Amino acid sequence: MNESTHDAILRSTVRLARLSFRAAAASVFLLNRERDELVFEAASGAGEDRLVGVSIPPGKGIAGWVATTGETIIVREADTDSRFDRRFAEGTGYVPTTILAAPLEERGVVIGVLEVLDPSLDEFGDIAAMDLLSELSIQSCAALSLLLDDRGRQHPARTAGADLDALAVLLRGLDGQRAAAAGDIVAGFLRLLAARP
Repeated sequence: MNESTHDAILRSTVRLARLSFRAAAASVFLLNRERDELVFEAASGAGEDRLVGVSIPPGKGIAGWVATTGETIIVREADTDSRFDRRFAEGTGYVPTTILAAPLEERGVVIGVLEVLDPSLDEFGDIAAMDLLSELSIQSCAALSLLLDDRGRQHPARTAGADLDALAVLLRGLDGQRAAAAGDIVAGFLRLLAARP
């Protein structure tokens, strides 16, 4: 897989996250263990033209908290949350009210964070929204894990077969809107993986 495919997967991930939640923006951070920082690898929506390549310490902000704890979170009224880094948000040109974030994990090891800013949550409810974002992060991680060695990141040994088996189990458990959204994501990844550079 080449660099353009890597970038296409990341762009597709954040766009799908933003569209799924009708959000103002979405972004993917990946953990660079050598430099001990989270790096914006892709963004969609508000501030996207300024973020790619920007880095933050792994424990800073909501994304840093998710990377450290490995927990999916919804933060409403972000400005009142002690984990929120308003100064950084202002520097991106967009200050969100609500943040939805999930870890990207490979076999229990956090390798990054998928974050959605100002998602429309009324039609989901908090639990369903966190479940959907977690499914999106699982899909993203399955594709990204194929590329981690090329990006100089450390990750545990794994097999593609085990990932596909786990994914099949998760997809069988979905219903309704979540099943349709997951089907669209899988179809998008299959098109990207099948595309010739």
